[in-house]
Amino acid sequence: MATVTLVDDEPSALDVLESAARSWRFECQSAQSAEQALELLEKHPTPLVVTDLRMPGRGGVWLVREIQKRWPDIAIIVLTAGHDADAVAQCLDAGAHQYFLKPIKLDEFRHALEATLRAHRRDREHTCHRAKLERALSRQSRKLRVTFFAAIDSLVRTLEARDRNTSGHSMRVRSYVLRLADALGLDRRLRRQLGLAAKLHDIGKVGLPENVLNKTGALTPQELIVVREHPVIGERILAPIIRSRRVLSAIRGHHERFDGQGYPDGLRGEAIPLLARILTVADCFDAMTSVRAYRDALSWSDAKEVLRQGTGTQFDPAFVKPFLAALA
Repeated sequence: MATVTLVDDEPSALDVLESAARSWRFECQSAQSAEQALELLEKHPTPLVVTDLRMPGRGGVWLVREIQKRWPDIAIIVLTAGHDADAVAQCLDAGAHQYFLKPIKLDEFRHALEATLRAHRRDREHTCHRAKLERALSRQSRKLRVTFFAAIDSLVRTLEARDRNTSGHSMRVRSYVLRLADALGLDRRLRRQLGLAAKLHDIGKVGLPENVLNKTGALTPQELIVVREHPVIGERILAPIIRSRRVLSAIRGHHERFDGQGYPDGLRGEAIPLLARILTVADCFDAMTSVRAYRDALSWSDAKEVLRQGTGTQFDPAFVKPFLAALA
């Protein structure tokens, strides 16, 4: 049995509404002002509210707005005299479902109560069904993300297996950027996004030919163009599953230079995404201090000096000094 809240400042009108609603098998709670009705609803919310417009105190328009603000799923029927057209319009704009002119016809009122209740129940069922679907989709999405990231981890291992000289590079870069993130006082969300970008920043290299990836001599201009595509390829691989634009832009932008001479987009200064500017410092440091097919590793001391000399040209000055301090 459904319950309805009836609101009218005229006791006789309220008695008529209550008697009629009870005869139609509705439970009732009654109030003689908008303020009293709100107190009742705070204790016992009902699926339906029937309210007069003209009442002492704040009145029906205020009540409709408050109900929609606090309990947007409650259905509201407004009762009014014919001269309250503007107030009715305000109530309908605020979320009232329908209105009746006084004096009301009980058979029409009964039909309105029953029809509004049916609509309310359909809406609730639809809302519950949608919530169930959203939960199911969320669970499925989490499963897909776990599967996807397992595949990405496999790709990272595959990439590093193709080039023994870069084995462990991504995880070392991740360790470096997290130390820098701590030094910069980045919040947990940015720290997590930065760590993920570092782990996956070179994933686009899975598309590089073996002879280019492991070439011991200088790259030809054409081979250099191929290598410089790996940030774009990495972004393209990850875009279907990684929703964070910050992570994707860091992966795309980790070879940009502060002076605008980097790639793939030639961005300059703070036009380069924040996480990309941070990632660049750690990526370059690990690359310099690791053996490559085409050169030996630099010492930490020499690599630090390269970072200092590149401050303001290759690297954002805001991050070199904190990075060096974090390494100490």
